[in-house]
Amino acid sequence: MLVRLIYGSTVAQPMGPETLSHILKQARVRNALRGLTGLLTFDSVHFMQAIEGSPQAVNELYNSVLRDVRHDTVRLLSYSNIDTRLFADWDMGFLSASAAHRALYAPMISGPRFDPYALRSDQAERLLADLARTAADAGIASA
Repeated sequence: MLVRLIYGSTVAQPMGPETLSHILKQARVRNALRGLTGLLTFDSVHFMQAIEGSPQAVNELYNSVLRDVRHDTVRLLSYSNIDTRLFADWDMGFLSASAAHRALYAPMISGPRFDPYALRSDQAERLLADLARTAADAGIASA
């Protein structure tokens, strides 16, 4: 059995690109060892992440996010049993929730900024899936 968990959070302190790059490198190694796949998006204020894998591995990772001092206001957006992974090719993909991707999230969010807390669970999943497709169309195999 597989599950997909999607959460949103706010960065507790400003995070530079070097720190984010380091976090992603660590996550990719750890996720590969645990059989986890997923996608992270970040706009310098908000994180939104999908994590897929066994219930035990997904729950353990989510619990570590809840304890991680780099996250504030962690909110579960979606948790569901799945038959297939949306992010099977990515130990931890990353795409910025930047202005370049605004066309994808703007129809789902009423404000001017990316805000994962404003999304329903189906919208959060659709947005991350759309970002993954955009990356695939652009030739980004495992960003």
